[in-house]
Amino acid sequence: FSACFFIFIPKSLMLLLFCLLYTAGNLPPVHHVALNSSVTVPCPVLSAPEMVFRLYKGSEEIFFISVNNTIISKNDNSPRMDFTVNVADNSTSFILDGVTINTTALYTCEAERIFPPPFQQVEHKPQTIVFVEGMFTMVVTEQQTLSLSTALPMTIYGLLTTCIVFILRVNNYIYI
Repeated sequence: FSACFFIFIPKSLMLLLFCLLYTAGNLPPVHHVALNSSVTVPCPVLSAPEMVFRLYKGSEEIFFISVNNTIISKNDNSPRMDFTVNVADNSTSFILDGVTINTTALYTCEAERIFPPPFQQVEHKPQTIVFVEGMFTMVVTEQQTLSLSTALPMTIYGLLTTCIVFILRVNNYIYI
């Protein structure tokens, strides 16, 4: 592949392709979800009375939440996101609501024990690939023409998506 080829691939698809090529069979779980639905991203277990959980989309932190016994405080930058704690087993997870095509990415949940001291990063950092499936539509009016610079990236995106799903299915990562 040449560098020019990768310019036309959307960032989320490049991330998925990177994971497929470089994890050598150690692929995080892939969640295929419908447009406007919800998806759960697992986090480390709640193992201390006071912890902070951070959700990353790629390398960018998009959400954090502080859990102090039964009080949960969070940043309000992502209104379409929730955090749950299962009281039975102390499992935790973020829930992404109303997903869009831009939600497709690799998500990582990190946790830090705040109390009792010392602060301690939890080693287990669950990762999840979220792949939102939906219809991509383009309206072309009489005044517009579909140029090669628009059609080529869309074609490459479609072909790569098909190849990735095929590879995942062949490697038994997707059960249909």
